[in-house]
Amino acid sequence: MNNDGNLTLNQQIESARQRLHDLYGQYGFGHACVLEQAMFLDELINQYNRMYQNKHHYVQSETSKTTPSLCKNIPPLNPI
Repeated sequence: MNNDGNLTLNQQIESARQRLHDLYGQYGFGHACVLEQAMFLDELINQYNRMYQNKHHYVQSETSKTTPSLCKNIPPLNPI
């Protein structure tokens, strides 16, 4: 799971996020390199989420089993 061996998953996510930001600034949104980096970052985030859910034995309610929600695990935005 750890692509670098020396970096934690959180560090990998932050590094990939910064690289995505840099590539976006250089090439714009639709460039293949930007999209590829975005997919790589998504996979790292998915790995993090799987680890978090496994550690906390995530339990779905009966309602969430019938009506999946993509936003229930997203923390609220901090007010500006």
